[in-house]
Amino acid sequence: MPPDQLPEGAGLIADRRLLLTADRSHVVEESENDGAFLLAAVGITIPAAEVKRLGLRADEDGRVVQSTTEQAPDAAVKEQAKPDDKKRKKPADKAVKKPATKRRRKRAT
Repeated sequence: MPPDQLPEGAGLIADRRLLLTADRSHVVEESENDGAFLLAAVGITIPAAEVKRLGLRADEDGRVVQSTTEQAPDAAVKEQAKPDDKKRKKPADKAVKKPATKRRRKRAT
């Protein structure tokens, strides 16, 4: 059942130990080294809010899996390409040069 069609207050029942990565954006199995936080143990209900946030669903066999087509909202960060230095527009306060200071005269030796 897709996470957006879950009834209010319902969640998925974990069929195995599921862990979250350190940034809490992906679900991994217990055997993987990336797991940092326990999401659910066997038979424990994963809350509907977490199911929706992580994009979890139950497959045909009843196993809890994370949807790969849809990223979690927290993980969907758009990176913008930075313009080249020459194309970058300078801020107004940085574009003005400071006035020249007095030059020191060389000492007569």
